Amino acid sequence: MSKKAKDNDLDNDLTPSDIKGEVLPTAVDENLPPAANPDTGAPTTPGAAVGPPPKIDTHVRGSDLVPNIEAHSANTGVLKRYRYWVGVTPSCPVEGIDIAGVNFPKMNEKLIPDPQRSGETKRQGVVGALVWLTEAKIEKLRAHLPLTVIRFLKDPGAREEPGTGQNIGDNAARPRKGHPIRIPTPAEVRDRQKKGKPTRAYSPDMLRDVPAARFMFAQLCPNQEHPERGEYYPPVLEVTGLDWPDRIESLVADLLS
Repeated sequence: MSKKAKDNDLDNDLTPSDIKGEVLPTAVDENLPPAANPDTGAPTTPGAAVGPPPKIDTHVRGSDLVPNIEAHSANTGVLKRYRYWVGVTPSCPVEGIDIAGVNFPKMNEKLIPDPQRSGETKRQGVVGALVWLTEAKIEKLRAHLPLTVIRFLKDPGAREEPGTGQNIGDNAARPRKGHPIRIPTPAEVRDRQKKGKPTRAYSPDMLRDVPAARFMFAQLCPNQEHPERGEYYPPVLEVTGLDWPDRIESLVADLLS
């Protein structure tokens, strides 16, 4: 066998792990930042020939020159976050509820691009909002929701709007009105009394007070890259509770172990 044939046979026997310094192509998500600098080895002058980067002896490892982003995130409190579809249902007596720094709106507006360049911005009504929630926010919601109620007014609402005739169940129907109430804790009441501030304890109305969670929903978006609202109103927080993906994975792992 000739020397050239032997060389060809050796090349055919090589595996990707045997090729030193050669980077095999892999699928890259264009939406994510590069895992390595893509400019290494590219010519600095347009039109110049592309060649491998020069080999440089160094006593400093490349891993020592990059920050540990995960460690910094943990130290500064920057934790994982997930997209949720949140809001209140149509029967809620208020247009939205702000709690623990999260807004749960009944309706919102989505700006529609103007492809025909008419100069008019189109607005489309959408249900609720798509928001980021962290585990810390989930904990705050868990602490605040049991202390939040909605007190309905004595006005029974309306099934018929003047000038529209009989309208039952559509947009012309006006639901009952109300307002949210936050129940102060005993410690908060004592603290305000010590400081001489006006203090008003919560006086429950068993007929008109209902939990705010009965009208609120927070649904984890199945597609985190492209979150969307659902086609139907989801069950409310009074029924579903609050889901945190990492907690669910931990519980499933415990059940399977």
